[in-house]
Amino acid sequence: MGANSALIFGIIINVAILLVFFRFLMQLAAVSPYNPVVLSTAKATKIVDMFSRIFPTVGKGRVNTAALVLLIILYILKMFGLMHLSGASLSSPVHLLIITFVTMIQDLIRFCRYLIFATIILSWVVMFTQSRSPYIEVVQELAEPLLAPFRRIMPNMGMIDLSPIMAILALIIVEMIMKEVAIVLLTGL
Repeated sequence: MGANSALIFGIIINVAILLVFFRFLMQLAAVSPYNPVVLSTAKATKIVDMFSRIFPTVGKGRVNTAALVLLIILYILKMFGLMHLSGASLSSPVHLLIITFVTMIQDLIRFCRYLIFATIILSWVVMFTQSRSPYIEVVQELAEPLLAPFRRIMPNMGMIDLSPIMAILALIIVEMIMKEVAIVLLTGL
């Protein structure tokens, strides 16, 4: 029963994390608020609006601290719940916080990598079908802040855009560094 409970708990908490994470990133990337995907995500995450009474939006309205705080709370609940359901003991609250933040950053990096892969695939879909959907627009608008710095560095090669490859390589390097930092932090406790 413990494994099934952990699986169900993991699925539910991951869906909640994904929705709040989408809401945070869509506001950070300044995705069009009239897009149907953005509207449905905002409706599904109304709890962020309750948190926004306590935690204001900063950074010219782009950094939603309420969504970020809710995301941190959800990750702490996820880590604590999964540790409890799997029977693992918690050595210290600091240990839980380190695991939570490392997992959160690794998930962010992994999500950005998947987002870039989706942008690559969807650019080919748009090119061959000549059709656009609200989902494609959201993915491209979310990936643009990630790819823009690499587009400034990489030379223009016509139809071939190498900036996604460079962005993915940079994210892989950052993820490897994060794993090493996590190992050092967790072995020190």
